[in-house]
Formats: sequence, structure tokens, C-alpha cells
Amino acid sequence: MIMDAHHHLWSLARGDYVFPPPGDTVLYRDYMPSDLEPHLVDNGVAGTIVVQTTDTIEESQFLLDLAFQSRFIKGVVAWWNLADGAMLDALLAHRGAMKLVGIRPMLQRFADIDWILEDRIVENLAAVGEKGLVFDALIGPHQLSAVSEICRRVPSLQVVVNHMAKPWRDPADFSNWATQMSALAKADNCSVKISGFPHSNIPSQELLHFEPLISRLKDQFGIERLIWGSDWPVAVREGDYQHVLLRALASFDASERDRVFALNAIRLYSLNEGF
Repeated sequence: MIMDAHHHLWSLARGDYVFPPPGDTVLYRDYMPSDLEPHLVDNGVAGTIVVQTTDTIEESQFLLDLAFQSRFIKGVVAWWNLADGAMLDALLAHRGAMKLVGIRPMLQRFADIDWILEDRIVENLAAVGEKGLVFDALIGPHQLSAVSEICRRVPSLQVVVNHMAKPWRDPADFSNWATQMSALAKADNCSVKISGFPHSNIPSQELLHFEPLISRLKDQFGIERLIWGSDWPVAVREGDYQHVLLRALASFDASERDRVFALNAIRLYSLNEGF
């Protein structure tokens, strides 16, 4: 079984997207469930988790609508303003709320995210954990320490670091990423998504090649806390859906694949294993 735990969908006519930019000749077009489903069928993918793309509740509701109508979307990770408890209530009241599995506040755009350690934010994140939802952390290497502190303060909250915290964005500071990820791995409530890696534009530094990164994360987090996601349609930039999937599969042996490519996501996001 394969579960794609991280992909996106968008309809540009909705009008609230910052990404993709109009000049992007690959991504600046609609990507909807009918575009993704053939890739899932061809590659034996049993279900998916769709993740928000822009920071509006309207887009999150749009994704919940798609999930409500979809056969293969098993979960939605929605955007949420961490300071607005009422917004979370609005998402939970939506007709597709049964497929709401997590929240993602898009933290990577902030130079400093120490504000997430304020008491009111910590309380809101604790409420997320109490509702059985996951906190998807879209962050860069310089933000890892704040997320590590959240893991410590809210042990009931499951935290999933997206895209390995993107060490390739700051190759000169790889040592900081390595140190911070090692510290974060000590938090039992933190997992990492093996996703978003720029396969077709691999940095020159050997440590930032895909396979060494995966090996390091295996050692630090163990197989039980790694989750695969395609990051489709961004994966189209790397070739196609199958290319990204096969590249990731090659880094795990047969005894590891069921967990990384399905069972870990099913457990962490409280999905129905039988679908």
C-alpha cells in the first residue's frame, strides 16, 4: 500500500493564491483531482492527504469540499491562523470536517517565529492536539529550534516537519540544520515528511544529496517517524509523479516501505487503514 501524505490542488480562478506565480510555465495552471487521479492509479497509490497552498480559510474550505466529494482524498491539512481559535471552529463545522486531519500555518515566510511560543499560541496548539489534529510545520532550517520548543511544551501535539525543513535552501548553514534536526529528533511527538526535495537541481554539496539526507534522517528519527509525500504538482518540475515516487522508494528497503509510504501517515493522521 502507498499513501501520498503531501500534495496540493488548486484552481487559479479562485483568485487568492500567492503561489504559483503567473510566470511559472509548469505550475501556473489548474491542478485538480481529475489531473492527479491517473498518476495515483498508475502507481498504485491508495489514498492521499491534500495540503493547503495559500493562507485563507476560503482555500481550506475549498479543499474540504474537494475531499468531501473525492474517492481518494483521505485527509486535508488546512491553513489556520494560529491566533484565531474561532477559525479552527469554522473549519471543524464545515461539511468536509470529517476529513480534516491537520493544520499548517505556513511559517517559512517569517524570519522569526518565536511568537509561536507565546502563551496564547501554545494554548491554541494544545487545543489542536486535543482535537486529534496534526501540526504540519512548513519551516526552514533557521526555524527548527522554535518548533523543537513547541514539541517540548505540547507533548500531546503531533508535529510533522514538512520537506525535511529544506536544508537545500541554505547550503552554507547545513551544520545548523544537522544540529537542530538532531535535537528535534529527541521529541517523540515529531515526525518528518520525506518530500519537496529538488531532485532535478541537486546542490553540489554531497551532504545535501537526497540519499545522504534520507540516511541521516533514518538514523535520527527512525523509520516510524518518516512519512513520504509527493509534493505534486510541484513534483512536475522534477520530471513527473512516478520519478519522485521511485526516487524515494529506492532509499528504503522492503521492510521499511510499508511504514514510510503508508502506515506512518495512517497512524499519525488517524486515517482509516481499510479506506
